Amino acid sequence: MDMLDMNSLKFDLVEADQLERAIELELDGYPAEEAASFESFRLRQSQAPELFFGAFKSKQGPSPDACSSNINLELIAYICGTRSSASHLTHSSMTQHVPDGSSVCIHSVCVSKEYRRQGVALALLTEYVQRLKLQRKISVQDDSETKLEVERILLITHEELIPLYAKAGFELVGESSVKHGERVWYEMMLNLS
Repeated sequence: MDMLDMNSLKFDLVEADQLERAIELELDGYPAEEAASFESFRLRQSQAPELFFGAFKSKQGPSPDACSSNINLELIAYICGTRSSASHLTHSSMTQHVPDGSSVCIHSVCVSKEYRRQGVALALLTEYVQRLKLQRKISVQDDSETKLEVERILLITHEELIPLYAKAGFELVGESSVKHGERVWYEMMLNLS
């Protein structure tokens, strides 16, 4: 396994034409009963494109010029989410997008097998949270009431990944009521207010 130069990563939105690569990562990273469908990905990306975010690596190596065009970039990790008006994750909040919801519900955080355990997930989560905080700061300063500000980020995870999300600032809420596959899920939350 090659060690990834974290400085070579570019963080950006995942576009519709990159969804096939994202679903490859999803199917490789989750058991079949937990993985989302391509249709779910298309729906999330079309309804909440600002919440479908990726880590990209240059296909040609660490040249700074190679990162100037998304054509030369390979999606190696992503986070996708939608908004909800619920303050806790429920099955309903995981299956629909409420554009003015006060919670961002993260559905997936997935890293290519080749780049796992190298800090990519934490770097991607950190960037995602920072961008949401910046958007929140801008919406608080904006006088228009077009969208309610995001107050929190919610996710569910398996027990072994709780430390990763804790490093990114999430706090354990407890066992989740969401049933998705055979294993127990735990809800975590990061308050932005």
